[in-house]
Amino acid sequence: MQVSNKIIKIIKRNGVNFFLSVPCKLLSNMISILEKDKEIFYSSVPREEEGMGICAGAFLGNKLPCMLLQNTGLGNSVNAIVSLLKYYKIPVILVISYRGTAGEKVKAQFQMGKITKKLLKLMDLPTLHCSKIKDLEKIDSLIKKSIKLKSPAAILCDFNLMKKDK
Repeated sequence: MQVSNKIIKIIKRNGVNFFLSVPCKLLSNMISILEKDKEIFYSSVPREEEGMGICAGAFLGNKLPCMLLQNTGLGNSVNAIVSLLKYYKIPVILVISYRGTAGEKVKAQFQMGKITKKLLKLMDLPTLHCSKIKDLEKIDSLIKKSIKLKSPAAILCDFNLMKKDK
């Protein structure tokens, strides 16, 4: 759980205090950490786009929100991200498990894996792809950029990085 602990610690030290997630095997360690954390608000949600709306409301209530989801759920969330979060300048940190990349065993994940970065670029979201522990050091600057630009930002957690998080 070294990777998950480090990611959560970095995100929290940047003021994020409201977390939502949808179920995800690769992010399950982070979810377990958040479920036990009494310093922040955490809840699971059934659908990604619902989470985006709840995050928007949390931001309007003076919280700095984070949503944990799979990259497949990113596809479900495009409209909510673009027409709500981007349009109304709501910074939400998106922690995204990057499925369908090297090491992935579920073939159905590969199609979304191929277009994830293109989709984030098309939505003009600041993005950080974390494939090594060393990459996590860049999360601070991504969150600061998200707040400064008043834009959602994405942390892509590589399949192999999260697979090692035992």
